[in-house]
This record gives sequence, structure tokens and C-alpha cells, in this order.
Amino acid sequence: MRIIKAYNLEEGEADKVDRSSGDYFRRNMQLVHTTGAFFPLMLFFTNLSMAVVLYVGGRQTITGAITAGDFVAFVNYLGLLTWPMMAMGWVINLIQRGRASLDRIGTILATPREIREPEKPRLLPEEPLSLSFRSVSFSYPRTKEYALREVSFSVAPGESLGLVGPPGSGKSTLLHLVSRLYDPDQGSVLLGNEDLRKLDLWQLRRLVTNVPQEPFLFSGTIRENITFGDEDVSEKELEKAARKAALWETIRSLQHGLETVVGERGVILSGGQKQRVALARGFLYGGHVLLLDDPVSQVDSQTASSILNNLWLETANRTIVIVSHRLSAVRSADRILVLDQGIVVEEGTHEELLRLEGYYARTWHMQQLEEEIHAL
Repeated sequence: MRIIKAYNLEEGEADKVDRSSGDYFRRNMQLVHTTGAFFPLMLFFTNLSMAVVLYVGGRQTITGAITAGDFVAFVNYLGLLTWPMMAMGWVINLIQRGRASLDRIGTILATPREIREPEKPRLLPEEPLSLSFRSVSFSYPRTKEYALREVSFSVAPGESLGLVGPPGSGKSTLLHLVSRLYDPDQGSVLLGNEDLRKLDLWQLRRLVTNVPQEPFLFSGTIRENITFGDEDVSEKELEKAARKAALWETIRSLQHGLETVVGERGVILSGGQKQRVALARGFLYGGHVLLLDDPVSQVDSQTASSILNNLWLETANRTIVIVSHRLSAVRSADRILVLDQGIVVEEGTHEELLRLEGYYARTWHMQQLEEEIHAL
């Protein structure tokens, strides 16, 4: 709605709504007219047939062509047949309407699952886990280009990995494979030395927490959005997660605090506040592997620094993979991968990548210069 208002598109969008509403109204009125004519016509033809029987049968009875008993029996038989036939017509109508609905539902139910669980899934130990990619290649359905090509790396338990690269280089795709939202076309993704395709999917997604680049908030309170409605989460745990995400002071400044209703998709919150609510979820429910897709892209530098300081403390208990266009967010990672068109083109620590004088070094110097200009 904000975009529509900002670009004065109200009239065009209102016309679309009017056309859709008008079409819906016309179709419903056609149905009402058909249904409204159905019963009167049915009764009309029933009574018309009775009138014909009375006229013809009465004349034949008077002339002696049939007996009075035959005439009465025929009238009774006609009455016995009329209502069952009307009921059959009504039932056929209901069946046809039901079939149309079932066809739509059936299309959804018949859609095959893209991610299949193994018949005998393996369970992982409840401890920090390593993460490995072995010659992983992946392309999205109905596309010819690979989003990832021959990607290989390994992250030990309790280590952190940074992923950087230009837009469309495959960073977010890599995180989707770890959550098993997709399966690789070639190669394998391993968690704790077990291929993800052999693991219990429920346990996998409980152990792997994904904080997406575009946070989604439900139309509820801040508390409900952080805890997902889990009443067992204590106030102390909730406050701790909010403080780690640099959200607690913002919550306290709101009139209703944690009980503030954020509206559909968090409409009353700014982009940075929504991102921090999603981060608080990750800190609260984070499993042994924490995936962060550009987690500080919408917050200021000071807030970002506070969040990242809290984040690096998490590596004692978790394996962290962080994607960011802001290189200062990944400089403290144990290892950094630079992706370009789905291929790992550079790899190393922050200092090692600066010495390579490649994409990472050029981007780092440009961002440092930009920060210095903004600081003036």
C-alpha cells in the first residue's frame, strides 16, 4: 500500500479491484438466477404434468377407455416418481459442484513432494556439528544455469564461515541447501558427517536455524513473533534473546512493550526492527547450526556492531554461517568464501583475502572509503 501511495497508483489499483469484484459479483448473480429458477421450474413442470394426466386420464375414464382404479393408480404412481426424480436432480447438482471443488483440492494433494524423507532416517547427536559441502552443484527447477557449481568446503563444530559475493552469486541458495529446502543436483551436503538426505527432516530443521534476508512477521504481538506462541519460553530467555539482537531497548520504548501488535507482515515496524525481531528468534531457538542471510543489512553501523559482537560469542556452542554484503560483518569469521556465479573464487581469512587483492580486497577498500566519507 505504501508503494502504491508513493507512486500515485491508487486509481489503477482501484480499477483492478473493481473489475475483479464486478466479475465475481456477475458470476454469483448468474448462479443465484439459475438456482432461483431451478425450483420454480421444477414445480411448474411437475404440476403441468399432473394437469396433463388429469385432463387426458379424466377424459379416458369418462369414455371408459380406462377404469377409475387405473386412473387413480396412475396419478399415485406419478406422485411417487416426481419427488425422487427432483431429489436426484438436486443431488446431481451438488455432486457436480463438489467435483469442481475436489478437482482443485486434488491438484494440490497430487503435487509430489520435492523433499522426500528417507524410509529409515538417521538421527544426529545433540551436540555442535560440522558442516561440509562436497562438490555440490545445484540449479533451480526449469532453469539451465547452475546457481552453484562444484562447491566444496568444510566448517568444524563451533567455527564460523562468512559468505560474500556479488548479487546472484549463490549465497542464499547455499543456505537453502543446508536447511534442505532444496536438494543438490550433484554432490552432497553433510551435517555431522551424515548426508542431509539420510537424516530425519524434522530433527534437521530443529538443529539448523535459518534467519532469512527478508524477515517475515505474523500479524500478532512482538512476543508471539519471537516465541512463535510458545508459552514455555520464560521472560528471562526472551529478554536475553532480544538483548542479543539489540532489540530490547526498542521494545521498552513501545507503549505496550512485548504485547505490541505489529500488524500484517510487521507493518508498524521499520525494516531494521523487523530484521532484529527475526534475529531474536534465531538467538532464542537457534540450533547447533545458525544460518544468517545478511542479518544486519537494514540496521545502522553501531547496532550492527553490537549484534555481531553477540553473534561471535555464539560460536562457542554453534556452527555459524553468515552471508553479508557488508564485509565488516564477516571479517571476524574463522574463514570466508567469495562466490561468483556459483563458483568459489576466493577462500581464506580476512587478512589472507586482503593480500590476494581480488574481489574481496577491492570491495573492502571501497566500503572503508564509503564509511570514511559518511563519517565526515
